[in-house]
Amino acid sequence: MLKKTLYSLLLLACLTGCKSDHNKFTIEGTVPSTKYDGEWIYLVPAEGANSSNVDSTKIKNASFTFKGDVERIAIIRTRPILRLSLQELLVVTEPGDIKVVLNSPSSSHGTPQNDALQLWKEEKEKNMAAYNFIRNGLQTVSGKDSLRWIAQKNTLQERERIYNERFLKEQGNNTVGTFIRKMVGGTGK
Repeated sequence: MLKKTLYSLLLLACLTGCKSDHNKFTIEGTVPSTKYDGEWIYLVPAEGANSSNVDSTKIKNASFTFKGDVERIAIIRTRPILRLSLQELLVVTEPGDIKVVLNSPSSSHGTPQNDALQLWKEEKEKNMAAYNFIRNGLQTVSGKDSLRWIAQKNTLQERERIYNERFLKEQGNNTVGTFIRKMVGGTGK
């Protein structure tokens, strides 16, 4: 009877351990140079950050690792002066292996939501560059030329709205969809 109970407890422990690994994430990150070795890097929840839920580690051999089991949107960041060369990065701490490159620009991939978030980020950065181009153009023109620049801006805004709606519809109510929906104020249902 004792043997049977011990085997049952051992089996239960193995199953519990295997089940908990299913919800774990690992972020394997790199930076462009070993000159950042010894610097602290932080994994900060995008919402509700406090001293108990911010994780940190030191960069070693131009790389870093975070592990955990809470799914949320988080920001990978360094101390402020380093952010001039190492762009902060939004990641979804979803189960799986997430690959991150902190640079200028930074990127992430390896899990479905992080792949989607990276595509959204690239689209957003492309649109911001176009908005800056239009803004600069508007400062140098007048009359009918300014109307053409404004029409370009309106076209860009509409394209961005359509992209965001499609993105939010595809993501539904998962972690990244919920977060982006709050950012852009759309429904995307």
